[in-house]
Amino acid sequence: VRYKLRATTQFYKGQRYAILLLTKNQHKNPKQRSKHTAHIITMPVVTQKDGDEIEITDHSAVTQKKDRKHQQMEITEHTSGTTESFDKTNTKKTPGFSEKWTNAINWIRAPILKGIHKITHVSAVHPMSMIIGAVLFAIFILVLGLFTNFSVDVDEDVLWTPRGSNPVKHMNWIDDESGFPSDTRNFVMVFHQDSATDILGQDQVSRIFSALDAVRTLPDYKKVCSSSPGGDCPISGVSKFWNNTAGIFQSTVASDEEAIAAMSVLTYPDDGTPVSDNDIFGNAIRDATGLLQSAQSYTLVIDFPEDDEDANESPAENFESDALHAILDLDKQWEAESGNAFRVEVIATRSFPDEFERAIINDIPLLPIVFVIMGLFTSAIFFKRDKVRSRSLLGFTAVISVLLSIMAGYGLMFVCAVPFTSMTQILPFVFFGVGLDDAFIITGSFFRLDPTSKDAVERVREMIDDIGMSIFLTTLTSSLAFGLGCISSIPAIFWLCIYAVPTMVFILLFQLTFFVSCMVLDDRRIQKGNRDCFRCCSRSKVDNESVQEESMADRFMGWYAEKLLRPWVKAFVIVAFVALAAACAVSTSKLEQSFKFTDVLPNDSYITDFFDAFNDYSVRSSVVPFAYFRYVDQSDESIQDEMEQYVNDLVGIDAIVDQPQSFWLRDFRSFTENKTDSDFTAQLDAFLADPVFTELYSDHIVRDDSGAITSSRVLIHMDNVDIEEVTEQVDALEDQRAVSEAAQVNQGHDDFRFFTYEGTYNIWAFYAVSADEILLTTVSSVAAVTGVTLLLVPHWTAALFVLPLISVLYVDLLGVMQWAGISINPISYIALVMSVGLLVDFILHVLLRFYESHGNRKEKVISMLKTMGSSILIGGITTFLGTLPLAFSSSSIFHTIFITFLALVILGASHGLILLPVILSLIGPEEHVGAYSAGATKATPGEETKGEVELQDDTAYTA
Repeated sequence: VRYKLRATTQFYKGQRYAILLLTKNQHKNPKQRSKHTAHIITMPVVTQKDGDEIEITDHSAVTQKKDRKHQQMEITEHTSGTTESFDKTNTKKTPGFSEKWTNAINWIRAPILKGIHKITHVSAVHPMSMIIGAVLFAIFILVLGLFTNFSVDVDEDVLWTPRGSNPVKHMNWIDDESGFPSDTRNFVMVFHQDSATDILGQDQVSRIFSALDAVRTLPDYKKVCSSSPGGDCPISGVSKFWNNTAGIFQSTVASDEEAIAAMSVLTYPDDGTPVSDNDIFGNAIRDATGLLQSAQSYTLVIDFPEDDEDANESPAENFESDALHAILDLDKQWEAESGNAFRVEVIATRSFPDEFERAIINDIPLLPIVFVIMGLFTSAIFFKRDKVRSRSLLGFTAVISVLLSIMAGYGLMFVCAVPFTSMTQILPFVFFGVGLDDAFIITGSFFRLDPTSKDAVERVREMIDDIGMSIFLTTLTSSLAFGLGCISSIPAIFWLCIYAVPTMVFILLFQLTFFVSCMVLDDRRIQKGNRDCFRCCSRSKVDNESVQEESMADRFMGWYAEKLLRPWVKAFVIVAFVALAAACAVSTSKLEQSFKFTDVLPNDSYITDFFDAFNDYSVRSSVVPFAYFRYVDQSDESIQDEMEQYVNDLVGIDAIVDQPQSFWLRDFRSFTENKTDSDFTAQLDAFLADPVFTELYSDHIVRDDSGAITSSRVLIHMDNVDIEEVTEQVDALEDQRAVSEAAQVNQGHDDFRFFTYEGTYNIWAFYAVSADEILLTTVSSVAAVTGVTLLLVPHWTAALFVLPLISVLYVDLLGVMQWAGISINPISYIALVMSVGLLVDFILHVLLRFYESHGNRKEKVISMLKTMGSSILIGGITTFLGTLPLAFSSSSIFHTIFITFLALVILGASHGLILLPVILSLIGPEEHVGAYSAGATKATPGEETKGEVELQDDTAYTA
């Protein structure tokens, strides 16, 4: 007599049953094996999912007919004593659309999960080797990158200017081809009084000479200025009325009246060049006779020569540092004087790079702070009072795995010669917050498996069956969102996303290798009875009876799920979130562009004080573009007419109020008005031989060897532009471009013959494209995430949940940002690029667990929240903690990132753990799709369908 025992499980009315098939066959002839008897015994079991070992809790009486072709099973439920029946037939069912979809997606997922299984199997079997290898790899690739192709790009003009834009083309031409001399290094001082009163007077001018001499008496001043024309650095400002000499001032001025009279002349005494009130005075007022009545500030500029030496060794740049310290110290002395309201603000060419670097250096300590915070938090999460079962050290290794991932990702980018920029320093804070999400999901699944019946290797396999696709999918969507950020034309955004994509991949790889290995070693420690953090200290073998004790977080989520699914609570949740979405949509419509470049500097930066004073006490704007003329015959009178018309048209736009103070062409035409006896070249030679015109225009005209003009320029002031109002800046950029496009000489040419350029145009070009680029990046990311959901989530309805939810989440995030006072600027742009990939994590983890859970909608939601909810909640907390140190940054860059990520975590967690479970409990599909198991085998020769039992000899029944 041959006995065969087969077993499978069936979920029925909220209870899982083991179905044991005992067959008896006396016929050895295979053709006669169908003539056998079969007994089906069912019993309730306690098991987490298909494939688990069965714990028998009770028996149920079962009767069944012996007709193999159609079996009627009667299950007597042990709880109610009632008898219900359901059919189990071997009739082949035609798969429906959902089943076909699930089978197709599982076919796609199978090789992915198989690859993850191979990686984690090696990690579980050889944990120590894997840990050592992972650490050595991260260190090696980082060191290799640092000593090969590592480079830093801090040129903000390049980083924030759209690639291929006109400002980039024009900047490159001016620097490389135009022939104009290099710009001098401007050292600018603005003198004012705190009360914004009139500062005309003898004492005030005397203090200006004190500041000037504080610079000129520094040891290297003469050496630095020796390479300037004439052997001295040009100085422009009120001191020029006395030939920039304190002795002349002191000998000729004995009263306020004499000082004011000397400053009221219309040309400078030393060279006869005209005085521009707006360039040297702030808000100057003259009477009918031309005598100055009042002024609120003085502006003094020293032009240090730019040289071709390496920037780190430039004498002028090094001297600027000494000069800045001298003036800042002088201002502190004046501030300390009782009754003195006179102040000086200063800025130099090196000021912005220096202060920006100081902001970075000030924030460097935040990185180890976030490392410590995350280490303490994860250790606390895994801590237990039981010294053996506590896993604090394992929690700390999760943080180490993220650190190794950052080292590997950045090292790889260094090797590939991808420049390190100021923005890429933001990413580690994000990675520490986001990278730990997978660790909590991995451990949550692993800890739920019984260690008494299976070793760590087998539990790692089952863990990957459980959550492998979940962590892979969220890593893929986050990497894809970052990858689509690379379509941005802004180099700073492009490089940031290039750094983010491989680092996100490394985070997953190090979780599957380094962290899983640490988890296996920690499990072996527990089995040996060694204490947490002190592996050499052994207590006694762990008592396995309570190893699977439910965590407090899981118990809380179980209680929370029951409360959340009450009808009145669900109604309140729906109404509340609809109201939130509507309010955020209205708030989003009010979102504006705004950016002060001083926001990226330390809060106590002297540059901020300079521009505050400059804007308050001067009519001048800091935007002073040149109008350039090239590729035309500038000796042709018709071209000259077009040049003048172009300048007049520029003055007609809103941003420009006044005609240029000095335009070489107008002065040249006046100079040659009655001189017709020589050609253009000779006339130009005579014009530039005049000392006044030489002083004014020697740097404005470039000539070739024959004396012909190859290019020229004129300085124009954009005094009617608020440098804090983005709309005005973009309008000014587009208006001047419209004038250039309309110029007859530019028709049919991609490279404008006439154009204007100023360094500020670079960031204006960013403002002009940022709204469209954010929209493009967002739509692309949402579409890509939805597409990935369709391909890898084994139920067709997943996309119907992901697309609207991620869209609503994004609008909610924009609305909250507007409420927090954050505008669209380079920093918020970066945060928004990162947000789609991070927001979708909260949605996908919940959806995947719901589809893989058993039971009706309510039971599936409860199961989902109990098994995945706590991991998602803790992961959201780690994302918040990862960016928490940014709240204490010395600049507004990191503060903006902190506010954005705080909103992201709150919105993502609330939608994922509150709104989505409620929606799923109402309209979620009840089909169970089942997590693909790499170890599962196909039941042959019959096709397995739900509720089917087919008794065939030598057939492996798989759950």
